[in-house]
Amino acid sequence: MALAVQAEHLRQRRLRPKRRGRPKATLVTGYLILDDSVHCKPKGQKMGGLGRHYSGVEKKVVRGHCMFAGLYVLLERRCPLRPRLYRQKSVCEQESTALQSKVDMAVEEIERFQPVPGTHTHVLTDSWYHCKRVRKAAEKRDWDVSGGLRKNRKMRLTDPDGNRRWLSLAEYAATLRPEDYQQAVWPSQQGGHIVYVHAIPTWVRKLGPTLLLITRLSLDGPLEQARYWGSTLVEADAQTVVNVLATRWNVEVLFEDYKDLLGADHYQVMKATAVVRFWTLVSCLAYFLDEQRALLQD
Repeated sequence: MALAVQAEHLRQRRLRPKRRGRPKATLVTGYLILDDSVHCKPKGQKMGGLGRHYSGVEKKVVRGHCMFAGLYVLLERRCPLRPRLYRQKSVCEQESTALQSKVDMAVEEIERFQPVPGTHTHVLTDSWYHCKRVRKAAEKRDWDVSGGLRKNRKMRLTDPDGNRRWLSLAEYAATLRPEDYQQAVWPSQQGGHIVYVHAIPTWVRKLGPTLLLITRLSLDGPLEQARYWGSTLVEADAQTVVNVLATRWNVEVLFEDYKDLLGADHYQVMKATAVVRFWTLVSCLAYFLDEQRALLQD
């Protein structure tokens, strides 16, 4: 991708308007998306690494394996990262394995990941991984972070008289009026849809300076359906951050392709090492297919 990055920098320089003074630097952003996926194994009894995990598809706790993985998206190209097996504390004790939490894995991935030269990296996560440790790990490498926030997170609000107070994101959203929202387009493969966004730069407890976004599909709907997001792009406009947040959906599409097209959960091996090897082969196949797609498009 090095040549493609150089070509993109050149394209931006050609389109850059001529002004007095030092020209604005061109920017090519690569997105490091971190997430996990649960592979349900209800009949597995003696498989290694089995635990009880919450499945977003099943909407309940199931028995199976939890795959921690990531995706690097750069100039509409996708590169899956090395999959890893997350074990719960009880499973680690049974198998005499060192415990490593999902946040530990995310921090380790950020610390060792090597992006394409000439690019800026932006880490995308869901609300589970959006925490202080992930923020600090990305900050050490001068990377940005954007992702979901839980509604019980605390934000600092400054009143007109200068007093500062802390309240939850849900409490703050309850004080907003319909005119406090603006329309934005949430990008998607179907062409995008309208969302109502409220953006405010603030300080989120244990995260630091954050551009808080509250999105709603309809202003007439219940407030419980509102979603909360945070980004280190404090000075960016709402539409720019919405475009960044929508990029995270690529990892959901990847996990769906893993299971539905490539059979990532259709294994019957017994050892945890064999499970990870199977996932790794599936990741290599996904990357190969993405290469072929790019060649056909060219």
